[in-house]
Amino acid sequence: MSLLALGLNEIAIGVLIPVAILVYWFGSRRLRLQLGSSFLEPKGRGLASGGRPRDRAFTAIVDRAIRRNVITPVAEAKAVPVMVRGVLTSADGNLGGPPGRECIYRNRAQARRDMAVAAEFVTLRDDTGKLILENLEAATVIAESERISTHFESVSIYLGDEVEVIGTFKPERHGEHPDPRELVYGSLGQDGNLHVRVVRRGESPSLPAAAPT
Repeated sequence: MSLLALGLNEIAIGVLIPVAILVYWFGSRRLRLQLGSSFLEPKGRGLASGGRPRDRAFTAIVDRAIRRNVITPVAEAKAVPVMVRGVLTSADGNLGGPPGRECIYRNRAQARRDMAVAAEFVTLRDDTGKLILENLEAATVIAESERISTHFESVSIYLGDEVEVIGTFKPERHGEHPDPRELVYGSLGQDGNLHVRVVRRGESPSLPAAAPT
């Protein structure tokens, strides 16, 4: 092999090696970013919208509330993080379903939180009063997944479901009624942080009896 050919080979190798290193570096960086974004969201049976990692302070609030397992009656809630439990009774919109059991939240199982769709305002009621859930589409939702087709499962919330909700309560009393259980005492989720767990599915409304023929 001539000296000229050897020189050209050395030049080619000198160019190709740095190019290969750059390709490997960019590929590895892209893979790390993809893996990193996939780990920002918790995995499990329920997953809700928001497309960003949970605020660490709120994550600590949720963990502490779950460990304490203290349910705060709606009428006694203060302007602090609380865990409440009640039934979802109404919403400003829905995704369809039988009357009283309309779907108010849906996301693909294991999907990012920012892929969810939900009603903007949902009413929760316990034995003491009512509150409003806001920003439900940005919540972390824990619920049994439902198979909607051969290849897809979804996580949904319906009116009539009994849920456990963790969030920072904002007192804001609305309404006038002699029965204090009919009053709205405030809201959860106004700051965009909401953790919802479906405790029990509501009963599906019974179909009306067929008219005799």
